[in-house]
Amino acid sequence: MQSNRVALFVSSLSMSCVASAWAQPAATQPAPKQLPPAQVAPAGDKLPPRPGQLAPAPAQPIGPCGRFTPDEKSFNFGKILSSSPVEHIFKFKNSGDANLIITSASGSCHCTVPQLSKMDYAPGETGEIKVIFDPKGKAAGQVQQRVTVVSNDPTSPTSSLLIEADVQPIVTIEPKIIAFNQVAKGESRTVDLVVTGRIEGFAITDIKFDGQGEEIKTEIGKSEPIEINGEKFYRIPVKIIYPPAKKIERFNRNMILTTNDAREKEARIPVLGEVVGDLESKPQRVTMGLVARKAEFSNTATITSRGNKPFRILGIKQVDAPAGRTDPKLDFSFTPTKAGSGSTSDSYTIAISGTAPNEQYRAVIDCDVLTDVPGEETVRMGVYVVVR
Repeated sequence: MQSNRVALFVSSLSMSCVASAWAQPAATQPAPKQLPPAQVAPAGDKLPPRPGQLAPAPAQPIGPCGRFTPDEKSFNFGKILSSSPVEHIFKFKNSGDANLIITSASGSCHCTVPQLSKMDYAPGETGEIKVIFDPKGKAAGQVQQRVTVVSNDPTSPTSSLLIEADVQPIVTIEPKIIAFNQVAKGESRTVDLVVTGRIEGFAITDIKFDGQGEEIKTEIGKSEPIEINGEKFYRIPVKIIYPPAKKIERFNRNMILTTNDAREKEARIPVLGEVVGDLESKPQRVTMGLVARKAEFSNTATITSRGNKPFRILGIKQVDAPAGRTDPKLDFSFTPTKAGSGSTSDSYTIAISGTAPNEQYRAVIDCDVLTDVPGEETVRMGVYVVVR
């Protein structure tokens, strides 16, 4: 009887706990954990998955399709000479279950030419792409070129094949540019050159210069054998001599060097420099800045003697505009900054002014400063004007 009372008490207590739990407000119950909504860009494109989310599976093609599957995607020719083209054959297979149609195959440079015997391949059929690479004219060293193959493969409509090579020059000339820089009138300047070849008995057979200007002289030294990275070469020193300059000018010419190596008989090297006189204009181009239409503009420049020799400015004139262009008229005045004997100076300040046209305009107006310095009777100066 006592045990029945205990059982009844426990049962009543359990029912009371269950009723109490149901009677609690819903707010006290823990909310079920919800997954965050998928991120969507304003245009409706899916954003990259957040940490913990799985990336969507790539779209799979529907129905039969061709597949471009190359045996290799890159090839390295290693060391090659710059004189001769090389070629490599990339083999591929249509690993799909429908015809593979190649619509184009193109190189990343005109020096890289891919060739295909046909464009349509049945399922399981193999094919070849012959790639011809011509390194002539390429800079020495490591070179990379790509062949882009476009096909109807839906998983890879554009495929890339890479070729690499270490191009070795036949003839090397250092430096690659003969820069005389600024040469004073009456001064001579020499640039040392080194020409290196590969064949035994390598020799320079001729050197000449194109364009107009002073007669540049050359002195060709004796060929000497040298070893570079285990290979035998022949090195020839050459002196390039600019004679005592007579004419004030800027020059941009080419040196044409001929050798006895039939693989690369001729090389062209730029020859740059400027012959300057005693008189110097600072700046050589006077900038007026951005000028409003019909507004007045002005600026100054100086012309000085590099040797601090007194001279006289006889006048300044504006050079006629080229055909089809109308320049605003410029006014000039000049003042000696340091008086010398006989109203001469070794430095002058030149004031330049004018009025902008009533239309858009952008040009450099040339003007000539006339002096009494022999050989420098005319010093050219530019005036840059922009009108909007």
